[in-house]
Amino acid sequence: MRYFLIPLSLVLIFTPLESPSIYAGDDGNKKHQFLFDGMVKTLPFLTGFIQLPFGPQPSEKPEEEKSPVKGWKLVSYFATPPTQYSRAGKGIIKAESLGGRASLFKDVEEKKRDYSILSWKWKISNIIRSAIETKKDRFDAAARVMVIFGKESLFRGFGGEPSGLKIEYIWATHLPQGHVFDYPGEKNCKVFVLESGEGKAGRWVYEERNIRKDYKTAFGIEPEGLLAIGIQTDTDHSNEMVTTYYSDPILKRK
Repeated sequence: MRYFLIPLSLVLIFTPLESPSIYAGDDGNKKHQFLFDGMVKTLPFLTGFIQLPFGPQPSEKPEEEKSPVKGWKLVSYFATPPTQYSRAGKGIIKAESLGGRASLFKDVEEKKRDYSILSWKWKISNIIRSAIETKKDRFDAAARVMVIFGKESLFRGFGGEPSGLKIEYIWATHLPQGHVFDYPGEKNCKVFVLESGEGKAGRWVYEERNIRKDYKTAFGIEPEGLLAIGIQTDTDHSNEMVTTYYSDPILKRK
């Protein structure tokens, strides 16, 4: 709906007497003064605007923000150019990053929240050569697959990541395969290195993890329900370029 604005101002109306009276001052000079009979009438209009409808009515339900990949929610990060995601064939997601960062997240169905096995394939064009995985301001990765566990599937604000305890499976630059460590500066995120270096770059690599077992290894407690699965390719710290392909992750009970 369009609007046009009408300004309003404070209006004062005074009603004078028809005849004047004479007032003698201390100096003896006679001065004329109008006496005012009646009340000072004030119209209670405050300076402001009235919005009147103009043009067609909008639809009652606003359109939802479109994701570049249907069925996934895009999460971008303030003041950072986003990684570009797109479909590259059936069941394949392409991620292109040049100094950017963004994630895709997908909610897990209620009936699958206690499933244990997660599998996927990924392929990278190259590693992020200047990345340092143990430093927060240098931690870029060519490929990440993420799982979030918790009680409810809640997003933190507009475009925020799902909240909960998180595991990231990464294709690292320097750290060795099999290494597990705390995400720098975050107590609720553990990182598992599944691949490292450029030895397998340019080839599809299959991964399969028992995510509930990994959760117990990482946090030392039994996991709650699986809330969301995510992927992320990021080069915002290094400003390098990488192209990564992911197959849609598949959840299985065992």
